[in-house]
Amino acid sequence: MNAHLLNDLIWRMAEELGVRHGYTLIDNDEGMLTLRRQEGVRVTYLFLLPLYYGESPEAQQELIRSQLQESIDWMKTFGRRKSALVHRKIHLYIRTSPGVQTPLEDLAKISVSSVTEQYRAEAWAADPGQHKLFASETRVTGRESLERILREPIPSEYELGALNASIERRHHAIIRAQEERFGRPRQEESGRRKGSPVTFALTAINVVVWLLMTAYGGSDNPETLVRFGAKYNPYIDRGEYWRWITPIFLHIGGLHLWFNSTALLSIGGRLERGIGSLTFALFYLLAGIAGNIASYTFSPTISAGASGAIFGLMGVLLVLSVMDPDLWGESGGGAMWGALAMNVVLGFIVPGIDNYAHFGGLAAGAAAGWVYMTLKRARVSAR
Repeated sequence: MNAHLLNDLIWRMAEELGVRHGYTLIDNDEGMLTLRRQEGVRVTYLFLLPLYYGESPEAQQELIRSQLQESIDWMKTFGRRKSALVHRKIHLYIRTSPGVQTPLEDLAKISVSSVTEQYRAEAWAADPGQHKLFASETRVTGRESLERILREPIPSEYELGALNASIERRHHAIIRAQEERFGRPRQEESGRRKGSPVTFALTAINVVVWLLMTAYGGSDNPETLVRFGAKYNPYIDRGEYWRWITPIFLHIGGLHLWFNSTALLSIGGRLERGIGSLTFALFYLLAGIAGNIASYTFSPTISAGASGAIFGLMGVLLVLSVMDPDLWGESGGGAMWGALAMNVVLGFIVPGIDNYAHFGGLAAGAAAGWVYMTLKRARVSAR
């Protein structure tokens, strides 16, 4: 089965589960889809993806076990906040071609679980060529529908444009079904959006401004920094309050620019796609301004950089991960907390870092995230 037909099969399954069985699409990573459904205390995730062919059956099994363990860790990042729930994640591996591998019925016996069985991940396998589903005895809503889809014949010929259009229709059908159920668009649906224009525009602006500063005396030259709008308390005291904004786009040296640009690109993309470009831009600027005001209040030194705004994005993500963990747990889970802790420690160890800007931006971002989620919940309740 080629990649286009495989993608179509995955989206047929997703449409069946999303439209007719109440699943929510929570991740769309280049055709590998994750869907979620809660029934009582059980939360079931279905992860649809191609079957990996290892160098040997043993290598294939080891990879699958490692993927299942990653799913356990992923569920734990937000499952602890809802300790009464039991989480199950099914990896449905779809066979694409024959090859030396573990028999599919044996793959379906592989599972990983926590000691208490609160978190469990297991492998299922589908063979479209044999029209069979190999699975455990775990009760999963929609299983019969998946078996029915697999019994359908695979087309020998197709037109790529029509196939892609069909996939788009299926995706929109899932979105409409979710909006009808929840009364609002969900963050995971926006994950389908391509591109993060504000994130890339901000990065480009930072680079261009840094190049101009380098040409006009050097980005680490205090006179150049003040001339371009760095936070400089004596000038702010005389009314140049725009210096609470301009430092967001200035950087002191190439290493400073590189660190902040890397952080912005890694954090900003998914957050922008999730909350929308305008909201993302507003939060970024508010956090940056708050960071510069905090720096002005508590530190007399010249300062510049996007760090306050980036800490603000971290604050937004962390609050979203706590208030809506099923949708944002992966983005704002243990890795984000670890990155934040590391940056805070570095702020106290490395000389010259403006911790006041960092903490001011972080606090503003956390507050913005809380307001965002509170207003969103209020809109849902009002409907």
